Amino acid sequence: MTVHLPLLLLGIALLWFPRKWMRLGMIVGSRRQKSDRNTEGWRKPEPGDPRLRFGTEFSKVRNYFDLLRGAVGSLALVGGPWIDAGLSAEAANRTASKQVLALQTAILFVGLLIQTIRVERRHLSFFAPIFFLAGISVTLCGPWGAFFAFALVWAVNPMFGGAQGFLGLYSLLLGGFGAVLGHRGYALPIVAFLLSFAPVMLSLLSGRPLIVFTRKPSGHGG
Repeated sequence: MTVHLPLLLLGIALLWFPRKWMRLGMIVGSRRQKSDRNTEGWRKPEPGDPRLRFGTEFSKVRNYFDLLRGAVGSLALVGGPWIDAGLSAEAANRTASKQVLALQTAILFVGLLIQTIRVERRHLSFFAPIFFLAGISVTLCGPWGAFFAFALVWAVNPMFGGAQGFLGLYSLLLGGFGAVLGHRGYALPIVAFLLSFAPVMLSLLSGRPLIVFTRKPSGHGG
C-alpha cells in the first residue's frame, strides 16, 4: 500500500468538511441581504421541504462548492489519469488492492455521513447531499457516466418530487452508467451506488424523511 500523505489529507479535509460550516462565513452577508430575501420568500420552499426544484437547487452557490469539493476530494483520494491517489496499491496485489478500496470507501462513507446527518437542538435530521455525491461520482463513475446519470435523474425528477425517490434512482443510474462509461472497472461504480443509496436507507430505517438543504427562517443557509 502506498500513501501520498498530502493528497490523502487534502481529500479527507474536503470530503469531511461539514456543509453547515459554510454558514459561518456568510452570516454577515446574509444579515445585510435579509430584507431582499424576505421580499422573495414566496418563491422558496419551506425549511425541511422534501421536494427538489431544479431552479432552486441550481441557484444555490453552496451546492456548487459541494460539487467541487466532492470531485476534488475524491480525486485526491482515489486518483485519476493524471493524478496519483492518496491511497494506492499495485494492481497485481489483489489483497492490498481490496484493502485500499475498503479504506477509500470508508473515508468516502464517513464524509457522506457528515454531510447527511445533522443533530440540531437534539433533533436528528437527514439531508440529501446531492451535489456532493455528484462531485464524487465524477471520480468513481467517470465524467461521462456521472454526467448522464445526473442529467437523466433531473430530467425525470418531476415524477418523484422527493429526495428519497431522486437518490434511489440516481444510485441505480450511477451504477449502470459508471460500469458502462467509467472505464475503471465495476468496483468504483458499485461504491458510487452504495454511497448514493445510503441516505435513502438511513431515512427508511430511521423513519425520518430525507430532506433538502434550504434556508432557515433567520436567513442562515443550510
